[in-house]
Amino acid sequence: MRVRFLKHYWKDLKDSSYKMQQLKSLIYFAVGVVIFTFIAGFLFRQSPSRRPTGRTDIASDFPEGIWFNTVEPLSLYDQLKGHVVVVLFNDFNTLSDLDDLNHFSELNSFFQDQAVFGVVVLSCREPSTADSLINQWQIDFPVLVDTDSTAMGTFGIRALPGVLVIDASARVAARYYEDWQCIPLQAVVQDLLDQGVATRSLAHERYIPQL
Repeated sequence: MRVRFLKHYWKDLKDSSYKMQQLKSLIYFAVGVVIFTFIAGFLFRQSPSRRPTGRTDIASDFPEGIWFNTVEPLSLYDQLKGHVVVVLFNDFNTLSDLDDLNHFSELNSFFQDQAVFGVVVLSCREPSTADSLINQWQIDFPVLVDTDSTAMGTFGIRALPGVLVIDASARVAARYYEDWQCIPLQAVVQDLLDQGVATRSLAHERYIPQL
């Protein structure tokens, strides 16, 4: 009788230990879920709410203004449709700006037989001084005079010098600033040309502005 009682007691004890282990596992799992939920919620609140920028941004067109080296105002959605457009924003007030202009000219010369188009946005306070600046610096690109920084605001350029790259589908591909000459911009433009060919969005001929 005693032996039977001990066996029964031992069986109940084993069952109780097993249930206790299950209960502990359930508690640990519940605590883990609560901690994970708390951490995930905290990280989610810390993530930026603004939408990402980059290639998804459709570029605004050039604002109205005074143009030089072209008989008509240029548009990303008219004359320059299907082009990879590289825009240099500068005020041409220092000698270092000459390096920017030369580097910009070399880039456009390299792609002179392809649908790549360069535009200079000249930041100056008085439109009357733009003509002399363009002649002094021998700028032969189409130039948009940006007296009140309207063009800079339109394209999201925060500082000078700045370089804006727009792909063949009129999307903002990149923005660069003071160290833009250190960027392999030639490779960036070539990549956009290849993508334009792949998506059939690249213009067949390069636009030549009328002077």
